[in-house]
Amino acid sequence: MYKVLVVLMMTPWFVSAQFSVLSESFDDYAIGDLVSTVGASNNWGLWTGLDAESCVVSGDEFVSELNSGYVVDDGTTSTRATWTWSDYNEGKYSFSASVLVPEESTGGFIGFHDSLGLEMPHSISLLGDSTMLFLDWEAFSYLEVTGITPGWHTILVTFDLDNLSSEFIVDGVSAGIMSTSFGVTSGFGGVEFGAYAYNPFTGQQPPGAYYIDDLNLVDELSTIGLETLNSSKLTVLPNPSNGSFTIDISTTEFTSAKLTLTDMTGTVVYSNIISNTGSLHSIDTLLGSGMYILSLKDAEQQWSEKIIIK
Repeated sequence: MYKVLVVLMMTPWFVSAQFSVLSESFDDYAIGDLVSTVGASNNWGLWTGLDAESCVVSGDEFVSELNSGYVVDDGTTSTRATWTWSDYNEGKYSFSASVLVPEESTGGFIGFHDSLGLEMPHSISLLGDSTMLFLDWEAFSYLEVTGITPGWHTILVTFDLDNLSSEFIVDGVSAGIMSTSFGVTSGFGGVEFGAYAYNPFTGQQPPGAYYIDDLNLVDELSTIGLETLNSSKLTVLPNPSNGSFTIDISTTEFTSAKLTLTDMTGTVVYSNIISNTGSLHSIDTLLGSGMYILSLKDAEQQWSEKIIIK
């Protein structure tokens, strides 16, 4: 967990080429909610349409704020939720998430699909609590990450549809680059979260369990929304800072907006809903040194700025 005490500031700015298409922190829902029901407006759905299938909102484990998503097969309920969007056939997109594999878990499954779930060019197999496999089903090749310890880990998967390549990164370390058929045989349009631990070598699918938090889908090349975004900027002082800085929102027009801090792997390390009181806000963090993205977003606008913490 990160301790963040909020205080903030804004004026016109420059936006980076990255554009967050979708994000999910599970913090706007209540513990026990079925994400496919409460998060339908944020593109959550069921795999087969069965009401029993869904990711469950949990307060037992989380990275930021209070909640996470729990994907579990306990012998009675087997959750299998989907998070979808319109298919992409060109460009470069990154999916990131924090994943917690409990100790002695048999693992789980994350599949990358088109929006209708008809094709699955790639998947991640969580094998027990120590190994992750990133598979290219078209070529049946894989990248393996071993030595995973129980607890939270950051995964980042980038699909370069123009160059037909994919990269798998765990905890900031690249496991390698492979080919992808996204953009050729299907469009990139969804992620499936299943509680079964599928081993591609044995075919075994024992029950599994894991938590997910701070999902983010980024369009790495997009300039969509630049005119709107450039109409107002977050002004952060001082920048660089030691972790304590101030933001001015007096020149912005919004009633309520979501404030997030994101590290360079795409992991949201803090989020909060704030109201525009026309005043300064201060943020005091215990974050490690590095570059972060501070973003403020309502239903129609988004403001962002890079922050360097020394």
